[in-house]
Amino acid sequence: QKYLGILLPVTMVLARIISESNQTPTITPETREQLRYVAKDGKCRVNLCHISERGRFLSDIFTSFVDLQYRWFLFVFMMCYIVTWFFFAVLYFLNAFFRGDLEKEKPLTTPEENLIDHAPCYLGVDDFISALLFSVETQRTIGYVSMVSPNALMVGCMFVKISRPKKQAETLLFSRTCVIANRDDQLCLMFRLGDLRESHMVDAKVRAKLIKSRQTAEGEFLPLEQTEINLGYETGSDRLFLVEPQVIRHNIDCDSPLWELDPEQLRRQQFEIIVILEGIVEATGMMRQAKTSYIETEIEWGARFEPCMTLEKGSFRVDLRWFHTTYKVPLPNCSASQAHQLMALTDCKVQNHRTKKTRGET
Repeated sequence: QKYLGILLPVTMVLARIISESNQTPTITPETREQLRYVAKDGKCRVNLCHISERGRFLSDIFTSFVDLQYRWFLFVFMMCYIVTWFFFAVLYFLNAFFRGDLEKEKPLTTPEENLIDHAPCYLGVDDFISALLFSVETQRTIGYVSMVSPNALMVGCMFVKISRPKKQAETLLFSRTCVIANRDDQLCLMFRLGDLRESHMVDAKVRAKLIKSRQTAEGEFLPLEQTEINLGYETGSDRLFLVEPQVIRHNIDCDSPLWELDPEQLRRQQFEIIVILEGIVEATGMMRQAKTSYIETEIEWGARFEPCMTLEKGSFRVDLRWFHTTYKVPLPNCSASQAHQLMALTDCKVQNHRTKKTRGET
């Protein structure tokens, strides 16, 4: 124990020097914002290129239509009807043309001769415009067996695209920043989330991942490696009853990827924390998912969230004006690992002092 007080600080300094030497050079905030893996609104900034087998998309044509942008989706939606209208109009026009129904009527002697020899196949079809109107009228009234599948496909795609979970997630809120502070004598990373709808989510679950590039001991470069951030999977803390805004915390312990990071290293390193919230909408029974991300500049060291829920007139009131607001709290500028070592060293000195005191009394 004599050399423990000297050895621990030296080890901490060496570890900090080695870690700082391996850090990625800092870049401008504008460039760092462009390098997000997931945007604040949850959109993933990953573009696939050089896809050789594009025929795979046609094998799942329903999902391909739903994934189209709205302008292309509406274009395909309208073209499905326009093409079928013109296709059957051409068939009607050609049939009337080859039967001679488009020629001018000649005077006949008897009504029987008119009914037998010159009865037109399509009444009122005397040019292409009338054939087109006849095609639209018949498809919109009696319909055709061949049109059932395209109509059902397009209407189904439109319904699914409008009710996509991505759009329903617009009413889910995430705090603009994360905070790091002590809670119950444990250094924690915390963020806040909430739901604006009165029909709440059922079986809501939250999870988080750390996205960071690194180089292995063998020299292999791993771009955007994903590391799980524990939000209480073993204890069930990741399952939420999301009626009011809740603060989600991650305990920074020895298994946490943030164990060795202090405020200075947080500002210098480049990483991203992806938060995913998913659950079932109570009103519709559909799955809903929302995503957001926090980069290193969006993490506040030594801060907590302002309370936004109060009890007024026998009911709880949530003031969303304080949803993103934080306030500063005192917190040492050292990592969780360094704080743990300092606490161990302090406990060792206290125990040593008590032992000496006990020996002196005896």
